[in-house]
Amino acid sequence: MRFRMTTLRLRLVIGFMLVSVPAMLASAYVAAWLLSSAFEDNVEQWLGETSRFFRLEVEEASQEAQRVAAVIGQRIESNADIDVRSSSTFDAESALLNSVGYDVIAVYDDQRTIRYTSQPFQPITPLPTDEKQGIFKMTANGQRRIMAGAVQTISVKGQTLHVLVGSWLDEAYLGSIKVVTSLNVRLFADFGPRLEPVLETHPDSVSPVPQEIRRQLATGQEAVFDPSADGGTYRAVYIGFQGIDGELAAVAFVGLRSEAGLFEQLGRESLFLGIFLFGSLLSVAVGIVMSDILVRPLRALTRGVRAIAAGDYRQRVSETGGRELVQLAAGFNSMAEQLGALRDLETELRRRDRLSVLGQAAMVIAHEVRNPLGIIKTSTEVVRNRAKLAGSEDKMLGYVIDEVRRIETLVRDFLEFAHPKPPMTSELRMRSIIDRVAAIAGPELARHKISVAVTDESGDATVRGDPDQLHQACLNLVLNAIDAMPNGGTIHADVTAEGDTVSLTIRDEGAGVPAEMRDEIFNPFFTTKTKGTGLGLAKVQTVAEAHGGQATCASEPGRGAAFSITLPRWRSKEAP
Repeated sequence: MRFRMTTLRLRLVIGFMLVSVPAMLASAYVAAWLLSSAFEDNVEQWLGETSRFFRLEVEEASQEAQRVAAVIGQRIESNADIDVRSSSTFDAESALLNSVGYDVIAVYDDQRTIRYTSQPFQPITPLPTDEKQGIFKMTANGQRRIMAGAVQTISVKGQTLHVLVGSWLDEAYLGSIKVVTSLNVRLFADFGPRLEPVLETHPDSVSPVPQEIRRQLATGQEAVFDPSADGGTYRAVYIGFQGIDGELAAVAFVGLRSEAGLFEQLGRESLFLGIFLFGSLLSVAVGIVMSDILVRPLRALTRGVRAIAAGDYRQRVSETGGRELVQLAAGFNSMAEQLGALRDLETELRRRDRLSVLGQAAMVIAHEVRNPLGIIKTSTEVVRNRAKLAGSEDKMLGYVIDEVRRIETLVRDFLEFAHPKPPMTSELRMRSIIDRVAAIAGPELARHKISVAVTDESGDATVRGDPDQLHQACLNLVLNAIDAMPNGGTIHADVTAEGDTVSLTIRDEGAGVPAEMRDEIFNPFFTTKTKGTGLGLAKVQTVAEAHGGQATCASEPGRGAAFSITLPRWRSKEAP
């Protein structure tokens, strides 16, 4: 599609833009708001799901610790020889649990006196004296830490003991969350006036948990979404964990960096501007396409007018568009068809005018040339018959007589072409014409090693014509085909009937007729032969037109030429 705009196209595009731009502004604003809101909702939902996954990880750790503590308690209770005062009694159990990821195993009594521990620790909150699971706050190796664990109560030799099993909440519980580089998970423990950070996936400057969010979680709210955490660096969800005492023990921070989202990088204003510009460009493109669709019929009419002005009356335009454009295109096509018919009529009138002048000239030539030729021929024959001439002189007179006869033949052909006789018509079949020609030209065909293949698909179709004139025209085509195949071959003669016409086509296997000569080969005196008169195909055309038909030529370079004589099909008065 060409983008060079005409004045009409430019006006159409501007009009389309004036209509579409206000609507595009409103649409862009609404789209930007909807996309941004949808993105915020999706981020909040995804962060909520991630935080719930982290909560489940911690809860499953406590539940698993409860099951492990129960198993260890049963094994201790079932051992009748156990000595709870000896540390060697629990070393095997501790080694096994440490190998599967448990950090702490301890045994204490109802007075919370620790009888055994796998590593030293000091509880920040009192150890429970009943079965519990959840978050434990402890001090170990000089650091305050939190642990997901459980307590199982057992009875050994009439004494009540409590088995504690747990794992420190460290990076081992982050799992696949660490893979998401834009996701930051922090864990804060409640050790006093403020929440202290104990874990972070991406260490950086850790901002404290806002007091308002801490109060909301302490009152039992499950999760809090903060769209501008850490001064707008993160979108985050805060979740709380209750300790074994039922109070808030820890707070988890699950945050996504704000610059990780495409819509956040763009901003709502940038998103609005981008949508507006994209929509405007799309509107311009649609306007150009629509204007091209509207202007295309007019452009086609303009090209058609220019083509007709240049003499190409075959130009037609498609009748598409609105009703007015269809009527205009139909009128143009009708005008072009009438102009083409007028040009053909003018060409035919000029040709006939030339033939008329040629006929008058032929009469003069016949009067002025034929009589002297007759005297020359007669005198030469008398001299040749009466005088006793040497062989060479007799031969030269023979040449003179032959050339005079050739000139007489040429003058006769010229006269017959200029003043053709009216056809003496009778009903006949085109197959009989080609059969007669093939029989007469048989010796010539055999001498040139050429065969004739006749195909008759005309059925019982007949024409009304002069047998002698049609025979002469067909003979001219066969002789031309012989000249086109100096090395022999096959002449294909096809007789067909289609609708109201019957055609005889003579096709050779020669070199064909060049495209630049096809419009000239039926003109009088046009020939490519050294001794030709150029009247053979002209006579074929004259005979065809005298019978109400036409002669045509079709040729492909290197694949021979096909000359057709097409005549009206004869239908008797009795035929329906």
